[in-house]
Amino acid sequence: MSTVLSADGTSLDYDRYGEGPTVVFVGGATQYRALDEGTTEIARRVGMAGFSAVVYDRRGRGRSGDTAPWALEREVEDLAAIIREIGAPAAVYTSSSGATIGLEAARTGIVSRLALYEPPFFAGADNSAHVDALRVFVNDGKYDEAMRYNLTHVMNLPNEAVEGMTHSPAWPLMTAVAPTLVYDFTAVHDVNVDRDWRARWAEVTVPTIVYSGDQTFPGMPEAADAVAAALPHAERRVLTGQGHGPTPDAIVPVLLDFLR
Repeated sequence: MSTVLSADGTSLDYDRYGEGPTVVFVGGATQYRALDEGTTEIARRVGMAGFSAVVYDRRGRGRSGDTAPWALEREVEDLAAIIREIGAPAAVYTSSSGATIGLEAARTGIVSRLALYEPPFFAGADNSAHVDALRVFVNDGKYDEAMRYNLTHVMNLPNEAVEGMTHSPAWPLMTAVAPTLVYDFTAVHDVNVDRDWRARWAEVTVPTIVYSGDQTFPGMPEAADAVAAALPHAERRVLTGQGHGPTPDAIVPVLLDFLR
């Protein structure tokens, strides 16, 4: 594990696999290395294929620090700091709401290629009530309640399924990053209420691919279609048998094809 300092002094902890052109993996809501072994395995395989593959804990998660106040621009600066450390420009792969960071970073010139897996953007959707509710829970220190609210009210998982999750050894790791739910949903909300995605992403001129699975949450494939259509140079790819998080066996071959 290694660390680098972001522009505001936040320490970011990361792992690097392999040598070659830089590829950075950006997690979505609640994802970080202690919870997300799948992305780490994807990075390992990409590193073995001739790349410098980097997976890091976003601010407020795991071994990385956090500095108030949060803003999407700070997360873009975090990504830029890692890319400068490993070698710019870099290809960037994002999971779910990590797309907010990847798309903003792609406007800065430090991103050479951009791969988005199921960006959770729904034009016109107003998430402000969810953001407000999560902020209240977090400000009151009720991280358990915040995570339960996210799973049942945002992700629409059944109560009994969530109750089962609370007895898992992973539950404390999930609740520990509950404050970052406010970060992700704020960034997603800002995209959703923007009436002109084409103008918003007009500067994202790097080659881009938008992936989705065919066994994912309702609406995700259509969201991926809409994002790809709004980007200047994007292609679409649907992965058979995959949900909101792809298996390494499914994503690595098609990702390598795109990176090469």
